[in-house]
Amino acid sequence: MRYFEEHRPVYHFSCKKGWLNDPNGLIYYNGYFHLFYQHYPGGVTHGPMHWGHARSRNLLDWEELPIALYPDENGMIFSGSIVYDRDNTGKFGNGKKETLVAVFTHDQICRGEKIQYQSLAYSTDGGMSFKKYAGNPVLDFGLSDFRDPKVFWYAREEKWIMLTAALNKILIFSSRDLREWEKESAFSTEDMQKNEIWECPDLCVLKDGEGRKKWVLIVSQNTLDYAKTGIRYFIGDFDGNHFVDETGGDRLWMDFGRDNYAAATFEETKDRIVQLGWMNCWAYAQKVPEEGFRGSMTIPRELFLLETPNGTRMGQKPAREIFDNIHIQRLTENKVVQDVLNGIFEIEPQGDRGEIFIKNEYETLSVSFDYKKGWISVDRSGLCCNLGDEFAELRKMRFWMKEDRKILLVVDTTSIEIFAAGGEAVGTFQFFPERPFQTLEVRMEE
Repeated sequence: MRYFEEHRPVYHFSCKKGWLNDPNGLIYYNGYFHLFYQHYPGGVTHGPMHWGHARSRNLLDWEELPIALYPDENGMIFSGSIVYDRDNTGKFGNGKKETLVAVFTHDQICRGEKIQYQSLAYSTDGGMSFKKYAGNPVLDFGLSDFRDPKVFWYAREEKWIMLTAALNKILIFSSRDLREWEKESAFSTEDMQKNEIWECPDLCVLKDGEGRKKWVLIVSQNTLDYAKTGIRYFIGDFDGNHFVDETGGDRLWMDFGRDNYAAATFEETKDRIVQLGWMNCWAYAQKVPEEGFRGSMTIPRELFLLETPNGTRMGQKPAREIFDNIHIQRLTENKVVQDVLNGIFEIEPQGDRGEIFIKNEYETLSVSFDYKKGWISVDRSGLCCNLGDEFAELRKMRFWMKEDRKILLVVDTTSIEIFAAGGEAVGTFQFFPERPFQTLEVRMEE
């Protein structure tokens, strides 16, 4: 049953209680999508990190499960990934059962200094319980910023690849057994400012509409004052050792909103890439209203490539399971009124410029678009709950797929996700109205 509970999303995963941030260990296994995530069950702000666990058959209805990994003598359990060790390369579980291996960051204070290193845990019961590897850590350079391992199998050379974030660069390692790792290379750019850092790397192969493939490196970029956050991506090539950026130095952003960060992709989804992000922003994440829980995930999205007049770009759309379980409301009139405005709305503007208003009696969030100039923007300044300059600022994105005029809106209790220009322009925005939004209105300019 879909219902309304103050600040509790209907279509997005949120934990029953406590704090939630980065998605971890995303994998499709034995008929379930497994979501592990950064979790502090003892409070609603960032604290000693655990790995929470939930699973779903349809990416929409989630079953929350017992905590998967607890802090230990090696430190708190920070972000990471999970792989299915199909060929038993790690020799975990005595090789008698199928094994899922979690690769994660231990974060510890040692002699007054923070140290981060990579560790392992394994499961022989489909992710329902994990045992930590006795030889942890498996990768340690004594660094304070060395985290968020993303691991995947590189079939061409029959080896595991690990990407980690190290302040303002991505380090790439390889292994035959998940235990012994060798450094291959590092990737960075020259446009990083002194206070910018990279986190939560991901590397995957995306296809365009004609089946052509490219490697895409995804990183979450932050500043030490949290004033500028977002997810960047680079399109290029990977040879098993090095990633080469082929985008010509352009800064490409996955999301023009503030509220998509630390996104990760699911392993074992075969013919598609499905991504999930943390729907929040560090500038105000610990200030948003809470009801015994704080934090949620984005709608799961499928990633693909688009050929635009300005070059190859990433496209996004809600995962197909979302459309299978939520009816799309196609607007035939300029106004929709509901008791609680929740659902997927499809709008196809007839003119070149216009605005969409999501509102209640006192508050308004507005979306403006201009197809001649190729711009879309979102204004949250008309909301009563203003969480600071980063929350209230006008967010704007330029796009090149101007012929595709369909705009898809996923509206939930406290958020809106916008998919426009064929998936080239995507924005994620939270809102916390004093009363549920009830009206969606489209106004076109002459």
